[in-house]
Amino acid sequence: MADTITVLDGIQFQKETTSDVYTIDGDGPEYEAVKTFDIHIPITAKAARVIFNGAYDPDGGRYHVRVKTTKVTGMTTTGITKTANTQTLEWTAVTPPAVQESGDIDLSASRASTVHIDVAMSSTTANTTGIEIIVQARKEDALDEWSDVSRFVALAGHTATKSDFAAQEAVGQTELSVTDPTTGALNHLGKFIFLEDTATIAQCEIAFLVSQTGD
Repeated sequence: MADTITVLDGIQFQKETTSDVYTIDGDGPEYEAVKTFDIHIPITAKAARVIFNGAYDPDGGRYHVRVKTTKVTGMTTTGITKTANTQTLEWTAVTPPAVQESGDIDLSASRASTVHIDVAMSSTTANTTGIEIIVQARKEDALDEWSDVSRFVALAGHTATKSDFAAQEAVGQTELSVTDPTTGALNHLGKFIFLEDTATIAQCEIAFLVSQTGD
């Protein structure tokens, strides 16, 4: 029997045998090695930013983080004008105690704004206490004076497992060859996993695990 996992949607980027798969040993959303969050920014904000505070757990493992932004920039009786897929921060590795900031997100022309935050465990460091995520809004045109919109900790209290890709996988593929998925805890289905592209960090992906075949 071939060792494979099947994901819900086809992968966006080709994966090499150097790529890795991260999950957590357990069933249900609590045992996902990747989390996504949508945070709505007040309409009064001039700008926003996201801080990933690795110093929250200075001995913790590595994370991969990403931020996108959507805005409503126009509203008429016939429709709404939106900006989508604005890449605020491409996938970036954060190794505690490092702190990573997204950069300022200009909201001066936006009527409604949402930041989309992705964070994934990308090491097997044991019993991490998580990474703190701070979303802030700027209340001045230019001064760096910020107020917290949301502040929380993600991915606390677990140890991720890592599996290796066993073959090159093409764009759009849903069945992926993985070395011994059972040992890598990929026999816990129905949850999101993280696919790390170790060659090109921008080609990391989030996938939803639906099945596996393995020993």
